[in-house]
Amino acid sequence: MQTDTWLLYLIAIMLIGISPGPIAVLSMSHGIHFGKMRSLATALGSVSAALILMMASAAGLGALISASEYGFTLLKWGGAAYLVFLGIKLLLTKNHGQTIEMGHLQGKGKGTPQQLAKQAFLVGISNPKDLLFFAALFPQFIDLSAPQLPQLTILALTWAVVDFGFVMFYACMANVLAPSLKTSNKLHWFDRVSGGVFLTLAAILVSRD
Repeated sequence: MQTDTWLLYLIAIMLIGISPGPIAVLSMSHGIHFGKMRSLATALGSVSAALILMMASAAGLGALISASEYGFTLLKWGGAAYLVFLGIKLLLTKNHGQTIEMGHLQGKGKGTPQQLAKQAFLVGISNPKDLLFFAALFPQFIDLSAPQLPQLTILALTWAVVDFGFVMFYACMANVLAPSLKTSNKLHWFDRVSGGVFLTLAAILVSRD
């Protein structure tokens, strides 16, 4: 792969990655509640989902789903249902009127790395538009006259690094803001806003063609 082609791809995915989406909202929530270290699991879950979708796209599943209205609709509603589940869960969080300290956010408690990684993985893997997106994006940067596997590997690894970086950026940014959310009332409102965002994203997912 030529350097100028790779740089163009890098710019494109960075512009895409900086746009807030379901994973960005989830990573900010994890950064607030569980701290930066445990949010590493969130980033790994997101990257794992993206890599699987990229491999599926490379195997031709993107074209298959694009041609199958039933399969696309099933995946779309499944992804929306999971976003609704997360949104309702955040909306129903209770305000206990206690002060939240940074040590609590980063210490032991609910939200094991396995749980955080699973949440991020399910949010990432349940969006069929990502599958179609990869299927549409990769051909723009692949030289058919050269071996395709090395090119796909470069594209996938570049995406994984950028995706990991942005998830951690959102998580760390939210974690830095945590001291200003020391009262559980403020954190409670953050949860409610995040829950509303998830429900909105679910509505957009099922309403778009």
